[in-house]
Amino acid sequence: MDILCVPVGPLQANCYLVSDDAGTTCAVDPGGEPDRLARLVAQKGLKLEAVLVTHGHFDHVEGVKGLAEAVGATIYCSGQVQPVLSGSQGCSATGYPVPAAGESTIKVVADGETISVGALTVTVIATPGHTPGDVTFEIGGALFCGDLLFRRSVGRTDFPGGNFPQLLASVSRLVKTYPGDTEVFPGHMESTTLGEELAHNPFLASMRANG
Repeated sequence: MDILCVPVGPLQANCYLVSDDAGTTCAVDPGGEPDRLARLVAQKGLKLEAVLVTHGHFDHVEGVKGLAEAVGATIYCSGQVQPVLSGSQGCSATGYPVPAAGESTIKVVADGETISVGALTVTVIATPGHTPGDVTFEIGGALFCGDLLFRRSVGRTDFPGGNFPQLLASVSRLVKTYPGDTEVFPGHMESTTLGEELAHNPFLASMRANG
């Protein structure tokens, strides 16, 4: 499995291109610059089949429509995010709409479902807290968690629908499910591991105290 991180958009959110050995690829959170991402996919000879969306904030979804249409990919998201991507509901952080994708190109997925992308198996994990519709995608033992967990930080919960206790419960679920050396690829900043964050992240102090 190959993972390429491409920061995009004005907030430089991380878009990940995750490929199997044959180049079949999924894109996680194309938050902007869809033309640039499509060119990169073509330059590297990748076959982008799926666009995976962790949550519906603009800096993670602005490029979804453009990239999916450019390469003919299917979009996967939670039921709460589907109205944002289809244009019937604005981004909860700003209230403004994002470029609307055709409803026929969007597939709603739920906790525990799996998606096959070439030789890759993508598992959907509901991880609400930053927003109610957050999901984490586990691909090849790595976690792509959007704005749930960062290196030494966590996602904001002051936007509409944010819930800090719920966010901690979602992180705890991951910690209890996956080993400490599991790599975490967040929506901003560099990658980390679950064990590093459990040991050093100040926002997880209560989790350490409770064992």
